[in-house]
Amino acid sequence: MKLYLAFGLIIAAVMMLVGLTMRMAQAQWLSIPPDVFYELLTLHGAGMIIALVVCAMGGLWFLMRRRISLSAPLAVAAWALLMLGVAGVVISVVFGHYAGLYTFLYPLPFIGSWPGWATGVFLIGMMLINIGWMIWCFQILGAVLRAYGGLRGALGWNFVWCPKAFAAAGHEPPPPEAFPAVVAGLDGLITGMVAMLLGVALLVRWIDPRVLIDPLWAKNLTYLYMHALANLIIYMLAAFIYVGLSYVTKREYHTSKVFVIAWWSSLVFILTNYFHHLYMDVSSQPQILQYFGELSSYLTAIPVTAVTVFGALMLVWRSRTRWTLGAVFMYSGLIGWVVGGIGAEIDASVPFNLHLHNTLWVPAHFHTYLLGGCLLFVMGWVFLLLESRSEHSTSKLMRSLIFTLSFGGMVVFLLGFYFGGATGVPRRYDTQPLPGPLIAQFATIGVIIMLLGFTLAFFEGLRLRSGFSADRMLWPQNLRDDIS
Repeated sequence: MKLYLAFGLIIAAVMMLVGLTMRMAQAQWLSIPPDVFYELLTLHGAGMIIALVVCAMGGLWFLMRRRISLSAPLAVAAWALLMLGVAGVVISVVFGHYAGLYTFLYPLPFIGSWPGWATGVFLIGMMLINIGWMIWCFQILGAVLRAYGGLRGALGWNFVWCPKAFAAAGHEPPPPEAFPAVVAGLDGLITGMVAMLLGVALLVRWIDPRVLIDPLWAKNLTYLYMHALANLIIYMLAAFIYVGLSYVTKREYHTSKVFVIAWWSSLVFILTNYFHHLYMDVSSQPQILQYFGELSSYLTAIPVTAVTVFGALMLVWRSRTRWTLGAVFMYSGLIGWVVGGIGAEIDASVPFNLHLHNTLWVPAHFHTYLLGGCLLFVMGWVFLLLESRSEHSTSKLMRSLIFTLSFGGMVVFLLGFYFGGATGVPRRYDTQPLPGPLIAQFATIGVIIMLLGFTLAFFEGLRLRSGFSADRMLWPQNLRDDIS
């Protein structure tokens, strides 16, 4: 877990600096050539997704390791492949000047001005990342299925449909954190295989330029993989909420029938809601897919999001929670999850999508739930771990300062994206039309404030780490025993 979290957060920190550079360029406070801007945009997009995926993988692996048997060497092997892939992406962008964006949407990787080897290295790097991801999915899914009696048991089927017989047999449903694990394992393997199919096709096209690929086929596979992967980050990190908030509130987040059914629906919707990226292809493929994409996009927000957020609110309600820095980060991340989800639902609506999808509204909503949701969940988890072992504590003044700077600066930064999208400022432009530069200046100030807050949080984390006590447990092996 430490290996995954450390490297994930390091990559995220570097990518935030890359993002600041691009925002300063759009604000006209910094002059960088257009080709460099798109190289940075490619690196930033791929880097942030990978960083948060790695953090989620490490955290969820640790949570499941508390309950079931998992192989640490296999997890390290998966991490090594991920890091090799990251190195390939960095080399292709920094030295090869690859700028085909992180979605590598065909035929863009093959029509740029960068050398051909850069395209190949980027594609191989992304495939190595995907192989590492699939190894992790195989391990986590296999362990969960073995521990809870196969797919039927891991999904809580008898718990929902045969409750009396289930209870009479003395069985208990899987814990809440097991459901993000089984969904990530199943959907991760499905989308991982899709990505390997696409990756092999693109590599063949790279080796032999005479090979042609159907662009619509490639587009469907690309968005199925990338959209599902971005979604799975959020769902995997929900496990932090189930365990972390239970720890700080001294209340158990239990498995209920509504909870289980919600995760069943997400197992399907994660794979189908990407069609809202293909509305413009309505004349090229069956129209029913676009309708299905819009419906699925709406339905996906209801089950786990509503159940998880509502459950978290109930955990905290009148719990006399001690608001440590970890608890504050984790709880405030729920805000980013909800607001970003609402922004995504608006964009998934056809009348709004027509005006918003190629504007800054799209980076607005995914920055909100990835930065304002997922990253805060990760930071909250890290601080909960530090606080559980440290003899030091964070003062109320320092907590307030860190939260005000990081969360307040984040809000200012994100509002820049939303205002830009609402006024029609296009996304993926190095030089934006008015009022883009003015909004970018506003947003850049927010980024600087946010990074100042994160810097203070980093040094506070080092201070807590210096006060570790050998008598303190890293994390309770059985939360129920700890609560009692």
